[in-house]
Amino acid sequence: MSPRGLDSLSRRAAPGRGRGWLGRLVGALAGRDNDRARSAGETTARATIAPSTDEIAMAWAGGERLPALVQESFPTATRLSGDQLARRLGEGLDFEQLRAYQPGESAARIDWRISARANEPVVREHREPAQRQAHLVIDGGAAMRFGTRRRLKLTQGLLAAHAFAAGALRQNLAVEIHGIGESLCPGHHAAGPVTGQAAILQRLAELAEAAGETCEETQPVDWPGLRQRLLQRLPAGSVVVVLSDCLSDTGPGRPMDWAPLAAAHHLIFVSVADRVELDMPDLGLVAFEAGHGARWLDTGSRRWREAFSTRQHERLEAWRQSAEALGAAFLALPAEAEPADWLAEAPVALARAAGTAS
Repeated sequence: MSPRGLDSLSRRAAPGRGRGWLGRLVGALAGRDNDRARSAGETTARATIAPSTDEIAMAWAGGERLPALVQESFPTATRLSGDQLARRLGEGLDFEQLRAYQPGESAARIDWRISARANEPVVREHREPAQRQAHLVIDGGAAMRFGTRRRLKLTQGLLAAHAFAAGALRQNLAVEIHGIGESLCPGHHAAGPVTGQAAILQRLAELAEAAGETCEETQPVDWPGLRQRLLQRLPAGSVVVVLSDCLSDTGPGRPMDWAPLAAAHHLIFVSVADRVELDMPDLGLVAFEAGHGARWLDTGSRRWREAFSTRQHERLEAWRQSAEALGAAFLALPAEAEPADWLAEAPVALARAAGTAS
């Protein structure tokens, strides 16, 4: 039985990329006769991974209107200086307190005038200036290289990164970009977080270009390794925005896996999904590649499609509830949604995580 809607679906997907269940399904549908369509689709996918200039401008304009990404009660500690007060005490211009001198401390810290009146050495303590950091984790793995309508999921993830970067800069946060899933731009961590719009735009443009030029099979995303690296190197109180597909088998895993990071940082999960991954269209009888064999599914059955849609939406809701139980924000982002539309939902997700939603 020839599946309906296959041509338009396979042209908009990124053939040979998707290793999620739907990517494998599209690959099984295409077959050997669609080699030419696959080649054209891959070329189109590479050309459209980078968002357009107008889309980026809309994302930045909307991101600048986002509410605070992190509450003031979160601790701060970083190697960068700024206009916010750090939790730790040390060298700085803001006087905090006087305390007794402790053996081994530098004598330069002693306040000799007050020590003379107190008849014992007294040290002046200041609070160090600091600047919070926002870390944007962009999943460039196989599951994100899929799309059936306006754009690929990876493109939508890049647009969301632009928006959250704009919101972070508005809140005086230093921003660092983490592209994972393959070697997009090796060594980019050396520069550390930046505070300029031009630097962020350049980094995201380089990531999109590198993702478009990648022709071979993508490497699996090492989510456990990423979480461990973030836990070890991020200053407490950082904002971590994870842009991925939370329902994919190659996605960020379970919400509970992020509990250690959630205890020390402010997490925001943005789950990017294509519409057909939540509401399967009628493609007729199709072969679904699962494990070592193929399984035939009758997507023409309305009852099956409704059950599938219900199951997917329940999984998404369960992910949201689990993430919010950790104190993290969760935003479901359709791949085809325009920035002006989905950004209107972002304040609600942030408010729910902060416990201030009405």
